Amino acid sequence: MVDLFRQRKWDLVGYRNLWFAISLAVIITGLVFWKIQGLNYGIDFTGGGLVTYQLKKPVPPGKETETLRRAREAAQRAGVEAQLQMAGTASAVDQILVRTRVVAGGGQTEDQILDAQKAKLQATLSQAFPGIREVESQLVTPVVSKELIRKAIYAVAWGCVFILLWIRLRYFDFKWASSALVALVHDVLVLIGVFAITQREVNSPFVAAALTVVGYSVHDTIVIFDRIRENLRLRKGATFAETANISLLETMARSVNTVLTVLLVLVAVYLLGGVSLRDFTFALIVGMIAGAYSSIFNASQLLVVLKNWEERAIARRRALAGRPARQPARAAAVAASPRPARVQPRPAVEIAEADEDEAEEAGGTGEAVEVAGAKGAEASADQRRGRAPRSERRKLKAGGRKRKKRF
Repeated sequence: MVDLFRQRKWDLVGYRNLWFAISLAVIITGLVFWKIQGLNYGIDFTGGGLVTYQLKKPVPPGKETETLRRAREAAQRAGVEAQLQMAGTASAVDQILVRTRVVAGGGQTEDQILDAQKAKLQATLSQAFPGIREVESQLVTPVVSKELIRKAIYAVAWGCVFILLWIRLRYFDFKWASSALVALVHDVLVLIGVFAITQREVNSPFVAAALTVVGYSVHDTIVIFDRIRENLRLRKGATFAETANISLLETMARSVNTVLTVLLVLVAVYLLGGVSLRDFTFALIVGMIAGAYSSIFNASQLLVVLKNWEERAIARRRALAGRPARQPARAAAVAASPRPARVQPRPAVEIAEADEDEAEEAGGTGEAVEVAGAKGAEASADQRRGRAPRSERRKLKAGGRKRKKRF
């Protein structure tokens, strides 16, 4: 598959304030709607009635979805807000469980409201399923619902704590773990805010969707963190922000392809999976999009901010201690490595003249002068080739032999 991001020169880290502003805008909008109109809690959290109906004949295999559709239509005709599911034994499915919303008011108690609902349901269900009868009914009080809410909050909180500890053990630094935890809180708040805006029902499947989103988001975040840690070892001279930006571009194709394939399946389930799965699927769709966004544009960007704060704090402490500020890795490596001095070759004319002077001082004849001229020609040839003259190379070799003999 073609990677559309790896070779790009996009500065994602440089626009981190923009990504943070988008997240804050979505979260604040959701919290405002939550404060104004609250969440639309389902029967699992508000309490209600639980009625069990026995069918005259077991449902044939493969006909459960059709039976639930007919029962749901009967409940809608009765004007009762209810959740329905099939029940029974392993060998036969012959019961329908109906959970109704019971809200006391209008001078009626909860028991009276439940009795009126059961009468309406019995009438409409008898038309759809002749011979159906009520087996059991009970009233689920709000006390049980509050216990469910408390356990749901504990489940999400403990899940985030365990993820925080695992990332801390994996990367040996709380800055990595805290960045991932902020991204997880972002995903949960975005999910709650969208449900507050759309007024979709919040029930037990919503809690399952929230935990699924948390696990998916941290999985994508860890992939990006691993690439950042790997590039920190490979790119010694780059700053942390540059390394994080390169790592994001290298892993973005993987993140986008993963979330798109998951979203295609979820959209298909949302459109074709039936009414009972739509709220759960909608929560997964919102959570997957929020998780992918937070992994790329929040977790890694926040890690860059924390690393920059750490570097500035170290620089201030070194300045107060009177020590020089720490140089970047590339500049420090260049400054520490000594450069060999380049030997400038002497011009050929000077070498020839020096050889002639030496020959005349030694009392040489014309033949010695010719030899000196030959040496000058060789020196000019060496100069054209870009290397030191032969006389200079001989002196260096002789010096090397003397040092070997001395030591």
